Amino acid sequence: MELNPNHPVVEETRDQWHKLCAILMHKFGRKHVEITSSDIDTLAYSGQAIVIDMRGGRCVLRLVSMEEGQRLAREEGGLPV
Repeated sequence: MELNPNHPVVEETRDQWHKLCAILMHKFGRKHVEITSSDIDTLAYSGQAIVIDMRGGRCVLRLVSMEEGQRLAREEGGLPV
């Protein structure tokens, strides 16, 4: 679920997930990464959100609580206040 579907950063990165994965794998020296259904379930029920910040010529990904993700979405013009 996207909290900020119309935000320019979300629009810009929505179809670039494969590039972000490749960059992370390269950065951490991995040729393959296995994601299991258990991994997906763990994240789905963790109450976390991923946020992306592309200010200042950089790209920062963070896992935050869903509450923090919703707060950031409101501040950045996503969810209604």
